[in-house]
Amino acid sequence: MKRNLLAALGLVSAMAASPLIAKEITHEAGTTDVPDAVERIVVLEFSYIDALASVGVSPVGIADDNKRDRIIPQYTDVIGDEWVSVGTRKTPSLEIIASLQPDLIIADKNRHSAAYDTLSEIAPTIVLDSLGGDYHASVAQMAVIGEAIGKADEMNARIAAHKATMADYAAQIKPKAKGMSAQFGVTNAKGLWLHAPVSYNGSLLEMFGFDSNMTAGEGGVYEKVYVPTTLEQLSEVNPDLLLLGAYATPSHVDSWEGQALYDGLSAVKNGNVHNVTAHNWSRLRGMLAAEMTAADLLEIVNK
Repeated sequence: MKRNLLAALGLVSAMAASPLIAKEITHEAGTTDVPDAVERIVVLEFSYIDALASVGVSPVGIADDNKRDRIIPQYTDVIGDEWVSVGTRKTPSLEIIASLQPDLIIADKNRHSAAYDTLSEIAPTIVLDSLGGDYHASVAQMAVIGEAIGKADEMNARIAAHKATMADYAAQIKPKAKGMSAQFGVTNAKGLWLHAPVSYNGSLLEMFGFDSNMTAGEGGVYEKVYVPTTLEQLSEVNPDLLLLGAYATPSHVDSWEGQALYDGLSAVKNGNVHNVTAHNWSRLRGMLAAEMTAADLLEIVNK
């Protein structure tokens, strides 16, 4: 039925034109046979752009949320700017994806599992957990992507260099983080969402030696990893260092200034509330993104 639907929409499967299948890739949705020489890649999450840029590979299509400036210069300096937008990460356009005749699609477990069969009719598709995984899982996914795109050796070398870079940052940050609790969250005009210890940023802060006073929520990814938080709940977490990525100015957190609960936070009283770039810290997730986060954090603890 889905194949008939794709045909009715005039979508051309790239699989028929794919080179000889040479390798089997294991991923979150099972296993997929991927061409040995992958040339036309569509990525549906930002962390997968990070992976491609890490080894100098340019995708033909990106789910850029219809906002090309979300693909930061650190990526476009490597991959260029000739990709085609395939729409939002949540609901990418199947028609546009198919029109690009990809020979590999990289999708996200949380956003795209329901569309996996349909995506697989367009081209070989691998599914990874970009949205719900922690930092360590993100790095492990880079190796899977490297194998899938035929750049395993280059990716493994980049991962090794990345781990050395992060170890150097950790050696500088850990002495200042000892005995200090830290919390990252994003805020817009309507609310605050704290990233739990099991999140990408939560696990990064732990790796750099910070404690966490927060417990993960229950339920799905958004309830467990990205937790909506009231001022009263934030006061219970009460971090020594509060890192905020604001998607709006003024933000919801700004409205708390002057309230006793907010002004009584350890981070507020000690001048340890710091604004960071929400997009880089929260949306990107990957090796280049982690290195930018580490550089920001080192600058913050050295202030």
